[in-house]
Amino acid sequence: MSRPADRYAPARRIELLRALLSATGGATVYEIAERLAVSVRTALRYLQAMESAGEPLYEEMDGRRKVWRLMTSARQQTITLSTAQMVALAMSRRVFDFLAGTGFKEDLDAVFERLESTLRRGDFVAARNLDRKIYDVNEAPHRYEGRIDHVDAIVTGLIREQRLAVAYVRTDGQEQRFELDPYSLLVYKKGLYLVGFSHHHQERRTFSLDAFSEVEWLRGAGFEYPEDYHPSQIAEGAFGLIKGAPTRVEIRFDEAVTRYVRRRLWHPSQVITEVPGGIVLTMDVLGTVEIRSWVLSFGDKAEVLAPAALREAVATELRRAALRYAGGGDQ
Repeated sequence: MSRPADRYAPARRIELLRALLSATGGATVYEIAERLAVSVRTALRYLQAMESAGEPLYEEMDGRRKVWRLMTSARQQTITLSTAQMVALAMSRRVFDFLAGTGFKEDLDAVFERLESTLRRGDFVAARNLDRKIYDVNEAPHRYEGRIDHVDAIVTGLIREQRLAVAYVRTDGQEQRFELDPYSLLVYKKGLYLVGFSHHHQERRTFSLDAFSEVEWLRGAGFEYPEDYHPSQIAEGAFGLIKGAPTRVEIRFDEAVTRYVRRRLWHPSQVITEVPGGIVLTMDVLGTVEIRSWVLSFGDKAEVLAPAALREAVATELRRAALRYAGGGDQ
């Protein structure tokens, strides 16, 4: 399903204009222009378009102001939000910026704009710059341009509990085609993942949206959503999404990063112990694949004490990195 590139297209603005007049009880053409971020001349054109479409519009003098209104029978209730509620809405909108291109972000923006159009004048003034006052900085978010059709198919299959036909590109570059019963769409580290039962693998698996080259909703191909399934099971016990064998992990952190490590819950089983010059973090996890890259992100401020296999894997990666940089100074 294609969407217009300009989310402020005329039809969209006319819809917002109707919501504004409906909820506020009326507005001057200058207020309309301000709310819709258009010129006064364009605001007048939108009012004329509404009249031509048969909307019950009329204008009257309110003191010295000429106000455009909708007939009382067509109005809706004005929405009143507290400052905290407006901030919460703005934060939720910013957090999902990384979903641009999937349709989710665009739909969220549309809801937010429609809500803004129904705010009382004082609330609108307070809310209009929140997109700059509340801002989420996404660290290397996934890029989903052009994935709207895939997301639409996935969401349709999820909501209707109907099967998907997918083409999935493995890490070795080979493409696999199979049918999938979609269970959950996960948001993890600014990325989207689909959990479902793979009829090719004959088990429940988690797939990155990035690796789907094709997604088709199989209309009418229903499946029974499992009663004993909950998405919390996906990462339960693991350090991330990738599970493995039960493992006790011990990592020593230098004093320079102890405050940062202490202030976060990395895993439900974590225990932090004071040691000279730092701390030791102990966790009982299922698999260590994602722990390796996490430890490496601390550079020389972290040291794996156990298990030996993880310690060696991190040491090997560090040695390779050191060799890559050996002799690479100023030429």
